[in-house]
Amino acid sequence: MYLQILKKDLKRNKAMNVILLVFIILASMFVSSSVNNIISVTTALDDYLEMENAPDYFVATMNKSSEVDADEILNSADSIDRFSKEKILFMEDDQITFEKEGVIAHGGMNILQSDKDLSMHYVLDNKEILKTVKSKEFYMTANKADALGLEIGDKITIKIGDISQDFTLAGKFMDAVLGANASSIQRFIIGEEDYEKFISAENIEKFYGGEFIYIHSMDTEKLLSQITPLTENAILTMDRSAIKFTYVIDMLVTGILLVVSLVLIAVAFVVLRFTISFTLSEEFREIGVMKTIGIRNLKIRGLYLTKYVALAVIGAMIGLVFSFPFGNMLMEISSKSIIIGSQNTIFVNIICVMFVIGIILLFCFNCTSKVKKMTPIDAVRNGQSGERFRKRSVMRLEKSRLSDVSFLALNDIASSPKRFGIIALTFVLCLLCLLILSSTVSTMKSGTLINAFHLAECDIVINVNTKDFFTKEGHENLENFLEEMEEKFKQDGMPSRWMQEVMLKLPVSHGDNMVNMFTQQGSGTTADMYYVYGGNTATICQRSCADTYFCG
Repeated sequence: MYLQILKKDLKRNKAMNVILLVFIILASMFVSSSVNNIISVTTALDDYLEMENAPDYFVATMNKSSEVDADEILNSADSIDRFSKEKILFMEDDQITFEKEGVIAHGGMNILQSDKDLSMHYVLDNKEILKTVKSKEFYMTANKADALGLEIGDKITIKIGDISQDFTLAGKFMDAVLGANASSIQRFIIGEEDYEKFISAENIEKFYGGEFIYIHSMDTEKLLSQITPLTENAILTMDRSAIKFTYVIDMLVTGILLVVSLVLIAVAFVVLRFTISFTLSEEFREIGVMKTIGIRNLKIRGLYLTKYVALAVIGAMIGLVFSFPFGNMLMEISSKSIIIGSQNTIFVNIICVMFVIGIILLFCFNCTSKVKKMTPIDAVRNGQSGERFRKRSVMRLEKSRLSDVSFLALNDIASSPKRFGIIALTFVLCLLCLLILSSTVSTMKSGTLINAFHLAECDIVINVNTKDFFTKEGHENLENFLEEMEEKFKQDGMPSRWMQEVMLKLPVSHGDNMVNMFTQQGSGTTADMYYVYGGNTATICQRSCADTYFCG
């Protein structure tokens, strides 16, 4: 009898069983791959930072905007275990020319440094650490080079001042501090001999030079109070937590897919409930006969669970097989900016698949509780107990002005809200999968997203080099530059308004407490251009100096 009922159910509900199997496969694949990738990325990030000898605190300075003695401040701070420095040159996009056709710089900060006194372990594609660079060759951050479409052997020309030099890309390296996808800073590492040629010109280091300072300390709170003069003059500071936060984009895709996988499981549950309820309502004769001959409820429920156990196991195993290539495809996004060691992926995937199977079986067991309410008399009365304590129809035909078809449709929904609610919930959950992906894409492309970064609303954002304005006359020069651009565009028939915003991370103190906060300085902007989430613009945004706003 057991086999006959199972065969009959499988033949009669082929379409429903196939749909259920597909949802179980997708849920298992998405859950196992997404969870495994999130675990791999989050656990590998700490190992990656240690592997690259990343600092506990990072400071970037520019020579022409800093007048403090960094060595004196660092040597006098007893909270510093050790520190190291890399001398760098800041470059604008127009100082780098790519020989490869169609390759242009995407904006951001371009950093040129030599292979002398490298403070971190820059890991190459072959897992070796970069130590020396040959003459007329250069190495570049891996994900930044891939974004530009550069391959080994491609040539670029770097011009600083009156000195120009051609270089060939010899390799790509991983950068733990500035190599995240969210970072817009690109490193170019060349040989010491070539670097000395660039800094040999008069005043080159004063206008283009700077330092990257890597500080290792066990007490960063005490460290900040001791190196305040240095951080006040820095153009960028980051502690270890801020460095980790720059990798949030690398986990965004896997996080979204994990949410989608949970929605798929919910859809599978709804389909399961509908399938089980439909099956039990049609098998009232068989269930009634089994109860008549003395078969217990638990055994009858086990009969129907057998099919769903088989579907869950088969679907989960297929999903497990597909989860490995699918997870590897997703991992390629993060592996371009993070070195991910060998993780026990099989073990994590198997645990996730077993979790999916267990959840499905528990849900199925709960749905078969309807068997306990069925009695042998149901088999005689065609599945009905013969008792009814409520109206069959909720709506009244004589009081309705609807057409016959509309009345019957609405009456069915009103009379069986639970049955049609399951169908509606299935549709909503399936639509939710598409909405999550589409809303994520539309949000990232939305013009209003700029407000979330506390920037003034505008039509076009141009990333320009602002280092020439970090002088005593810099503010006046900046205002003249903006006026010139407005006049130039007006003459070309494109009237526009130009504004400039600069974000600096500076130390802010309150009593004995000190923290580094992003400080935004705007030229041509007003406080009402920014979204204020608490209080009001007059009390929260205060003008502390010319065109400078501190917003909380």
